[in-house]
Amino acid sequence: MTTEVSISETPLGETGRTWFAPVLAHGTLVCASNLDTRMAFLQAGGFEFPLTVNDEEWENSWFCSPWTHYISYAREEIARAVASPLAMVAGAAFGAIGTWFRRAELNRAVMVNNWLHSTNPWPAWSGRELESALAALRERWPDHAVIFRSLNTRECPDLLVALRSAGARLVPSRQVWYYEPDSAEVSASEEFRKDVRLLQRGDLKIVPHEALAPDDFNRLTELYTQLYIRKYSGHNPRYTADWLRHLHSKGLAKFTALREAESGFVGVEACCELHGVLTSPIVGYDLGKPRSLGLYRRLAVIPLLEARARNLPLNLSSG
Repeated sequence: MTTEVSISETPLGETGRTWFAPVLAHGTLVCASNLDTRMAFLQAGGFEFPLTVNDEEWENSWFCSPWTHYISYAREEIARAVASPLAMVAGAAFGAIGTWFRRAELNRAVMVNNWLHSTNPWPAWSGRELESALAALRERWPDHAVIFRSLNTRECPDLLVALRSAGARLVPSRQVWYYEPDSAEVSASEEFRKDVRLLQRGDLKIVPHEALAPDDFNRLTELYTQLYIRKYSGHNPRYTADWLRHLHSKGLAKFTALREAESGFVGVEACCELHGVLTSPIVGYDLGKPRSLGLYRRLAVIPLLEARARNLPLNLSSG
C-alpha cells in the first residue's frame, strides 16, 4: 500500500475489503441496527484506517456517536449506580448539557480507525503523516470533528505524541484492561486457574469455531443480545446474526460456544486479531441460567487462553 495520504470510498487493502464486504454491499445497518453511518477509508503511513462519518443520528450506538457515548450512556450508567434522588438531579444536569451538545452538533464527526467494534487496535504508525492526514480529512469534511478511537499508550505511543503536537484534545473514554500473553501475574492467579478448571469441568460442551454452522448464529446472536443489550445497555451495538455469521465465515473472529445437553447453546465468545492485538468484541450468555453455572467466568477466560496460545497481547478494553 502506498505511503502517501489518501481517502477512498472503498478499502484498498485485503483486510478492509474482506471485513467490510457486507457493509459496502448493503450499508452499515447490516452490521447492527443502531449503527447508521457512512464509511470511507484513510490511507496513511502504509496503513489503512476505516472511517465512519456522521452528522446527527442521535440514536446511534456509542461506536459512532459521541452524543450517545458521553450523554445517553453516561446518564444511563449514573441512573443505575446511584440512588434515585441523586440520579434525578444528575439526569437533569445531563439533559441540560445534552441540549447544549446537540446545538453544538456533537455528532458531526469523522471517527478514525473505527472497525465497528468496541475496541480498535492500532498498527505501529509513527504518526509522521498525521498532519497530511488531518489536512486531507479537514478538506473532505470541513464541518466535522475528527476523532481518533481506542488510543492507548501501549499500542500507539508515537501517535499520541504526534496528536498532542498537532493540538489534539485527549478526552478520556474508559479504563483499559491489557494483558500480555506471558503475564506471570495472570498465570499465578488462583482466580484464573479456577476459571480454567470451571471452563474445562465438562458439564457444558465447548463447541469450537469450526464446529459452528451458519444456522447456529441466530441463537448465538440472541445470547449476545441478552447480555450486551438487555442487561448492559441498548446503546451497545445491536449486532445482527448476518454480521456475526460474516465474521465467522471469513475467519475475522474466532468463535467459541458453550452448549448444554438439554437446552442447546448457553454462551458464546469471539476473539478478533487486528495489528497483532487480540480483542474480545462478542460475549453473550443465557441470563436465565443460574449464576452458579458460572457462564460469564467461563467465557471471560477464553480470550486469556487464546492470547497465551497465540502469544498475542489482549486488549479487553473496559472489561
